[in-house]
Amino acid sequence: MTSDQTVHDHVKVWAGTKSNGEPVYELVPAERLLEDRYKLVGTPALVLGCAAGDTVSLDESMRVQVLQRGGNVAVQAAPAADFDVSDIDRLRETMISLRGLVEAPADLRFVVVTVPAAVSFPRIESIMDEWATTANAQWWYGNVTDDEGAPLNWW
Repeated sequence: MTSDQTVHDHVKVWAGTKSNGEPVYELVPAERLLEDRYKLVGTPALVLGCAAGDTVSLDESMRVQVLQRGGNVAVQAAPAADFDVSDIDRLRETMISLRGLVEAPADLRFVVVTVPAAVSFPRIESIMDEWATTANAQWWYGNVTDDEGAPLNWW
């Protein structure tokens, strides 16, 4: 390993419940700060309410509680059919100029975008709407509203 590589842990976080009642967890890259506190290094794909840069704690069921926001907006997207690599590349090129990060698994079944809130919601929405139209995708914010759709107002 070279000196410029960062080593981080992964923390198991509750992401929801299957129809049979079984919990679903996501492994999220994180830096352990204290026994039950972490700084998220990556934005989750399934866990809503948080993004890379947030400091969080986990309760006994592994649910996230955000203690301090890191200033990033989480955006998730899924294709109507399949993403093409060029779809992801186009979004990456756009987000790089905004200091955003676009990540997707090798099978391209979803996309996770981390972008500074300072970019502004109208700008993020414009970019994502235009991209989603050409990529035949749906997108949504991951950490902007609560479970009932009310704004979290952390920005």
